Amino acid sequence: MIVTSRARLAGLPTSAQADLGVFTTDEAIGLLRSIVGGERATDEQAATELVTACGHLPLAVRIVAARLAARPQWQVETMTRRLADQRRRIGELRAGDLAVAAAFELGYRQLTTDQARAFRLLAPTTRTGVGLAAAAAALDLAEEDAEDLLEALVDAAMLEAPLPGRYRFHDLVRSFALQLPAPPPSEDDDERVAALGRMLDHLLAGGSTAFGHMVPGDPVGVFLVRSPAAGPQLDSLAEARAWVATEFDCITNAVTLATQSPAGPEGRLLRTATDLLVSLSPYGKGIPYGQLAEAARTVAETAALRGDDRAEGRARFVCGNAALQNTQLAEAELHIRLATEACLRVDDRVILQQTLNDQGLIAQLQQNYADAVRYYDQGTLLARELGHHSGELTTVLNAAQARLRSGRAEEALLACDQALVALRAVADHHGIAYAHYVRGLALHQLERYEDAAASYLICLALCEAEGIRGQEAQARHRLADSLRMTGKSVEALAQAEQALALCEELGAERERGHALVVLSQALADLGELRSALARAVQARAVFIGLGLPDAVQAGTLVAGLELALEPAND
Repeated sequence: MIVTSRARLAGLPTSAQADLGVFTTDEAIGLLRSIVGGERATDEQAATELVTACGHLPLAVRIVAARLAARPQWQVETMTRRLADQRRRIGELRAGDLAVAAAFELGYRQLTTDQARAFRLLAPTTRTGVGLAAAAAALDLAEEDAEDLLEALVDAAMLEAPLPGRYRFHDLVRSFALQLPAPPPSEDDDERVAALGRMLDHLLAGGSTAFGHMVPGDPVGVFLVRSPAAGPQLDSLAEARAWVATEFDCITNAVTLATQSPAGPEGRLLRTATDLLVSLSPYGKGIPYGQLAEAARTVAETAALRGDDRAEGRARFVCGNAALQNTQLAEAELHIRLATEACLRVDDRVILQQTLNDQGLIAQLQQNYADAVRYYDQGTLLARELGHHSGELTTVLNAAQARLRSGRAEEALLACDQALVALRAVADHHGIAYAHYVRGLALHQLERYEDAAASYLICLALCEAEGIRGQEAQARHRLADSLRMTGKSVEALAQAEQALALCEELGAERERGHALVVLSQALADLGELRSALARAVQARAVFIGLGLPDAVQAGTLVAGLELALEPAND
């Protein structure tokens, strides 16, 4: 005899039980085609999108297949579009006596009042998953009590636990929870907003600690609003990185939800969400920054509509920072200008210092070095006034880089040596790595190539130890250039190839262009002119695509290699 149940049958030994998961994509498409006919589901992508919208749940796939079979004029895409709205999805998954909601309703009715409340409250904030601590904060419970409730929901098959201490809804179960009416008498909507506020407070507390580990020389309390929540205990940068990576999707979802919720007293919900975004901004390419920027863009638009200049300025700063990382200079300039205007209106000097630094970076990328130095020097003075030691020193190093580009390498080298002393005093390992990188640039320009290579190697050792992969890519292709100048072309080639591979992995297009240039030069040094030309052409295309003046230098390299190859062509 086979007995089926949505909930776990606790009275039976586990040896007599088998957990059935959802279909694989191939299994789900197989059921779809067996009902509607293979000729109506020939498009693999369309069929995949439909069964994904069904959460690969066999009953849901059977229902959409039955509806399609009964409507010959519908395309597979028609049904997928009807399932796109998550709050309507459950209503669409009904055909005759078959209904996904009926199966979930049965499980929901068997929940206790507290379990049902937790089920409803967590659904909006748990789009991709949530940790126990964040869930406990949302539910306003001690972690032990929250864990008992969540594990009971897992046993009732209303929640999943993919890992110890982490929980998630099946997509369709979450859709069911979102469309549930609150039991009367109830203030469920207000309670959901309060739950979101508590979760944001918890996440901001964690974000503030993570920010402090990444930027140890800047006072977190000046940079971010103080969270009333205790937050997770993160004792090292490694723990902070792991926490950010684990909770990142939960964070961006909670931030987006804040834009859809009432403003509340003094716009507190939106401001907490905005500071949460800012707290993660130092993690750069170590996080999906595009996803962070998308959430920031939503916050900025909402803040502008509500007239909240503080939230708008900070969200625009994050958007501009993301555009800068991707070398989208026009977009970066727009967001940084809007951020500056909003910050000036509310005298948000903390973010103004950041926008001055970013304006300097934009000018530097455009090779307007005098403007870059002017912005950096203004940013340095403001950081010093605010007591932002790491921010001040990073801006000083940026200015040093702009100075050496305009022929003032000795000044740049002195600035690096002075910054290193201060950075070591606050144990800012990211800053120390960057200082050695800029120091290497200055030494290279002074034609002290062996010393430059040594400085880059120190930077690389720190990057590998601290996981600073973007800086590692830069240091590798600069090291390759210094090695070339000492006649170590084979070693230079190896470093350039490593740099290129890392840039491609990170999606760092500008640095990819520079790595291609050095790779081309190393190949030319070794007499491989055709390969060198191919790499130089690639580099030129990268810089042209980014709209950077570096395309001119790459073009000069291409012309020189073409000229060198002319006798061979004859």
